[in-house]
Amino acid sequence: MNIFPYLLLIFTAFGGFLLSFYIRHKKRSHEKMVCPLKSDCDTVIYSPYSKFFGVPLELLGLLYYGLIAVGYALFLIFPTLATPLVVFGVLSATTAALLFSLYLTFIQAFTLKQWCTWCLMSAGFCVIIFATALSISELGFISLLAEHHNFIVILHIFGVALGLGGATIADIFFFKFLKDLRISEWEASILHTLSQIIWFALAILVLSGIGLYLPEVQELNQSSKFLVKMVVVFVLILNGAFLNLLIAPKLVKISFGQKHHHQTGELHHIRKLAFALGAISLVSWYSAFLLGMLRFIPIDFLPLLLIYVGILSGAVMVSQLLERSFARRSTK
Repeated sequence: MNIFPYLLLIFTAFGGFLLSFYIRHKKRSHEKMVCPLKSDCDTVIYSPYSKFFGVPLELLGLLYYGLIAVGYALFLIFPTLATPLVVFGVLSATTAALLFSLYLTFIQAFTLKQWCTWCLMSAGFCVIIFATALSISELGFISLLAEHHNFIVILHIFGVALGLGGATIADIFFFKFLKDLRISEWEASILHTLSQIIWFALAILVLSGIGLYLPEVQELNQSSKFLVKMVVVFVLILNGAFLNLLIAPKLVKISFGQKHHHQTGELHHIRKLAFALGAISLVSWYSAFLLGMLRFIPIDFLPLLLIYVGILSGAVMVSQLLERSFARRSTK
């Protein structure tokens, strides 16, 4: 057995653990973070995105990196512990960590517009751990995926249901909160929590989808329903990034009356985008749900895709009519 990849994983994870501990220490002692990139690390580590479901990200980092370091140390000492089920669990964790680090990097680039050197270093650790773990896995867990197909299907359905419910409630609350033509800080915190639920559901959807895809690659590649569902998931990811990480923070900032570079018609323009993207989110989640429930759809890929695009277009037009009614109320 080549021990170098295991040593690389252990030391990289240990480095991530120390990095998470360093950030936790700085936050608890309220010391200013020094950023070698000459950016503002404090803006990032104290932002609303520095917690996930109320748990500080550095604590999640301590847990993740600690488990990876200890896990691969045990695999190196006791190779028999590396059963297909355990390897698949660890690889799933590294995949989830990689996706989450990409999400946090996107927030730094487009929402906060500040870079944190230590956060980027942590993202780099996640990439190294994922690539190394994938390289030493013998992919023997594919048969394990087929064996636990029913469980993964249940997990997949749970992800769709959670995302569908979260998107529906988020849209209902969004319209309710805008009745007074502004969003309060309390209302913004609710929308932020719902956004995290939707992102969590999307992660479950993607990971369980990979688990369903790998054992049936050839069959699913010929399925029009599966291919359209892949398009829907891609739209959900792209739309969610724009809606929750770009548009929503701007809308809330304006509602709070915070200082910003004002442009004529800015609120109206952002609100139109928010309504359109909210409609796309809702239709896409319902489409993913229906495509998952209807196993056999005798429709080819292109017609099925056009149906989805048509419903999407109709929903966007309806959302703009609703936004126009809000705009008329605001001028009275």
